[in-house]
Amino acid sequence: MLLGNLIRRNAKLFPDKTAIIFENKKITYHELGERTGRLCNGLKAMGIKKRDRVGLIQHPCPQFIELYIAIPRTGAVLVPLNCRLTGKELVYIVNDAALKMIILGREFIDVIKSIEPDLKTVTSYFCMGKTPSGMKDYEKLILDFPPEFSAIGVHDDDVAIQMYTSGTTGRPKGAMLTHKNLMSNYIGRIIDLKLDKEEIFLSATPYYHVAAEYALVTLFVGGLLIIHSKFDPGRFLSDIEAEKVTYTLAVPSMINFLLQYMEKHPGNYDFSTVKTFLYGASSMPVALLRKAMKAFKCNFIQSYGLTEASPGVTYLRPEDHILDGPEEKVKRLASCGKEVFNVEVRVINEKGAVVRPYEVGEIIVRGDNVMKGYWKLPLETAKTIKNGWLHTGDLAMVDEEGYIFIIDRKNDMIISGGENIYPREVEEILYEHPSVLDAAVIGIPDQDWGESVKAFVVLKDGEKVSEAGIIDFCKKNLASYKKPKSVEFIHELPRNPTGKVLKKELKNKVNRSSSRV
Repeated sequence: MLLGNLIRRNAKLFPDKTAIIFENKKITYHELGERTGRLCNGLKAMGIKKRDRVGLIQHPCPQFIELYIAIPRTGAVLVPLNCRLTGKELVYIVNDAALKMIILGREFIDVIKSIEPDLKTVTSYFCMGKTPSGMKDYEKLILDFPPEFSAIGVHDDDVAIQMYTSGTTGRPKGAMLTHKNLMSNYIGRIIDLKLDKEEIFLSATPYYHVAAEYALVTLFVGGLLIIHSKFDPGRFLSDIEAEKVTYTLAVPSMINFLLQYMEKHPGNYDFSTVKTFLYGASSMPVALLRKAMKAFKCNFIQSYGLTEASPGVTYLRPEDHILDGPEEKVKRLASCGKEVFNVEVRVINEKGAVVRPYEVGEIIVRGDNVMKGYWKLPLETAKTIKNGWLHTGDLAMVDEEGYIFIIDRKNDMIISGGENIYPREVEEILYEHPSVLDAAVIGIPDQDWGESVKAFVVLKDGEKVSEAGIIDFCKKNLASYKKPKSVEFIHELPRNPTGKVLKKELKNKVNRSSSRV
């Protein structure tokens, strides 16, 4: 089944049913089906062919959904661009993907204009809303073309979405997700969550992540999708009640902000229609999870995954969210559960053997959800996918009943507010500062964001710079969420005999300082 056919069935079965609510505007399945068909014809008329890459930078909105469906339906590849990246970061991704077209929201006109001379392959720009000179109106891709479109020569093993994810070197890598990868994941979600056309899903997470899957899954089953372009705790809680939401998704930091909002604004919140609250992207402190379960009084499901797996890997299901009971069951709140539908998951040691209970190993994944590979990186692909198994780089242990507990990440990735941050990427910018001699970055616990970035900096002899100066320098060269939240100046970084920085010692140093507070 092809991603582009996701809406066509529902447009025929219940054309007058509301598919999307966005900023008080309702869009029916018939309207959504017609617009995506017109958009396919418009893209084709603009010269977009099979395998061409089309970039999209915009906050969640109905147009994002249209493009998520239409671009792959033409045989082209959608490349969602992270809205929070700086121009410098975007230049690399745009050129690496060899984007032929960029579609953007008005908020991103200035950043795209500023880097336009450095973009080597882009031939056209389409803007949503009032369009500046040098760009074309997005609606022209729709209104000028007929709604009937037949995809020819598009197959389920063709790449549909190219999602960029940073690697341990800090260089973003384009994970190529095929129609089969994505549809396999969607079908698994529908079966695991028992979704149907009566679902009402509240969506407030970015769509440049694979978290867009739940928005697409909702439309796949004929449910109602409510889109918030940005997360606002008060509005989120209000819409749960007003729209009678049945399920939703949040990263742990969002849940933390929801609980804080309710504490500051006590009232009679009605969450009676909510059947399922999904959470993922990073681990949730058990204490926070307990508070959330008591506040929302619904089923909670943790979803663990990664971009390269489209992203579904494991679920910690409602029956495993036990607050009171035998210790061996309560402790599972700290696990990521067991494998999702139609996906194989193992934890192996360095010799490739399945680990014994409580032995540490690496999580590997096999299934139709595993990406085709990294764009133009055959060696990286070969290192990551071996004999059909995706090696995640996440270290974990397994209990006697097969529940997986993630304990660390091989690549030292930091997850702050659901966003992936790779230390090397931040370190590269720190090394560009004229006063910095040496630097290392780690993630430290953060009450609001799960983790935050802490930098250890060694200055050159005679140089002086403040903590604020370092943070401001990073902010100018990185997406704001990647900048260090704190900086500690030290005389020397701890290293092993081969020169590798001993980040465990830096983390221990932070822990010792915290224990003295």
